[in-house]
Amino acid sequence: MYNKNILIVDDDQGLLRLLETNLTSSGFQVCTANNGEQGMQMAQERRPDLIILDVLMPSIKGRQVCTQLKSSPETKDIPIIFLTAKNSPDDVKAEIEAGAVAHLTKPINTQKLLAEVKNALGLK
Repeated sequence: MYNKNILIVDDDQGLLRLLETNLTSSGFQVCTANNGEQGMQMAQERRPDLIILDVLMPSIKGRQVCTQLKSSPETKDIPIIFLTAKNSPDDVKAEIEAGAVAHLTKPINTQKLLAEVKNALGLK
């Protein structure tokens, strides 16, 4: 058990369940949000140790969520990993500039996700 809380924000319910199952079985505590507004609210209230964030969501997009969280003193230090189907160099650059620590593409490789999560949290 790592005693680390991870917030996953994605509008794909199947992916949310898959990620939640994989991260929970790896020793993390997980909460989920279905959209950007809910994700921002949960980040403010729960202050997770890490956020996994989709880019393309209805209403508020992931980059906007990231930018807003990084501009808030309460959430600015929470590492954010983008998980998206978009993978152009411009997309990756925009996500890193928005404040993300990593960019992963869908479909997700579970081992790569766990490695990035542990790296972002400073775990071995």
